Amino acid sequence: MRSMNRKRCALMAMVLCVSLVVFPAFAESFTLKIYGNANLDSIIDEKDIDYINEIIKGGQLRTAFSDVNGDGKVDEQDIKLVERIISGTEENLTLIDSANRTVTVKYPIKSLVSLNQHSAECIKILGEEGKIIGVEQYVADKKDFFPDLSKLPVVKSGSNCDFEKILSMKPDVAIAYGWNGASFVAIEYAKSLEPHVTVIGLNLYQPKNISQEMAQLGYLMGKPKEAYDFISFYETYLKKIAERVSEIPDEKKVRVYLEQNKDFAAASNGSALNDMCFIAGGNNIGLGLAGSSPTVDPEWVIKENPEVIVKTANHGNKYMGYEKDNATDAKELRASIINRTGWQNIKAVKDDRVFMLSDSNAGKPSFFIGVAYLAKFFYPEQFKDLDPEGIHQEYLTRFQRLDYDLKERGVFAYPRPA
Repeated sequence: MRSMNRKRCALMAMVLCVSLVVFPAFAESFTLKIYGNANLDSIIDEKDIDYINEIIKGGQLRTAFSDVNGDGKVDEQDIKLVERIISGTEENLTLIDSANRTVTVKYPIKSLVSLNQHSAECIKILGEEGKIIGVEQYVADKKDFFPDLSKLPVVKSGSNCDFEKILSMKPDVAIAYGWNGASFVAIEYAKSLEPHVTVIGLNLYQPKNISQEMAQLGYLMGKPKEAYDFISFYETYLKKIAERVSEIPDEKKVRVYLEQNKDFAAASNGSALNDMCFIAGGNNIGLGLAGSSPTVDPEWVIKENPEVIVKTANHGNKYMGYEKDNATDAKELRASIINRTGWQNIKAVKDDRVFMLSDSNAGKPSFFIGVAYLAKFFYPEQFKDLDPEGIHQEYLTRFQRLDYDLKERGVFAYPRPA
């Protein structure tokens, strides 16, 4: 960890991010939280060298990430360090992780353990999965999506992390959640693993933060270009969706009840599903409820009378996902919702607008696929040319390098939109 001066900078960075990021967080609007990003944009490049030169000359004020080596001053040494980051020859990299910790990582990273499924998925995107030597149980269970990583030693199951096993494997880095909705996981894990293993908190599942975190991961793994290629890929689709949604007056946006995997668990502010709904132009009736996943009374849903109902489903591969070859279970789950007492009078049910969405693409790095499906559910006419399955297939083939044909396998939306 760096000095108290650096911790103050971390707080400054958080304030700057809040003020600069406009939701949805498209690439040009996030601030990359890595020391060396002196001009506070989304990438470390020659512009940062120019900016530091201006600081030295007195033409610009110091910023949160301009003191690259943390020595309390901005000078030529910081320029040299930025040059090394740009050329990929840096000896260490310092960033603010998703737990708001200042973390310095020594290079090169030769091995790591992935303590959340999302980091494993994103490291695959970068083509660096060969450096992973340990995974969590979820990855081991998802053999269709993680055919190689699922064979690695399991070092975490649920909330139980085997710290002794991780230490015995001697990885350079452990990537955990920064915040999992209940606790600062990276902070807790660091108590057991550091200084032997550097712990980095990266969530990689919240739509409003994932571009920034993916860029950080790209620099960490020495693959910034690959990270930005992926960001550009999915944000191209999100921008197109956002542009069309912006043409819909607020008073005409569909009112949506979002239900997460657990029955009657709504999605409220702070949940990835709520963020996805926002991008797709839905008016979430649960937005003002307390907590990110509040349990609601069935009568409340009836009273709110939503125009669309969307339930995410997976339940250990039972209903939807990569391991399913038919929609029988998804169909039964949908029927159980439609047949809830009194729900036949809800507009969404009467209009046959009740949809199942696999959580494989909700609250995951591939959330943009879920957004595309939501847009089709909400506004079928406005998005009749949008092809969520095509986007999904490109993601699997191009970025996950999987031999998986969505026309033959998998259930990710039910009913499938036309």
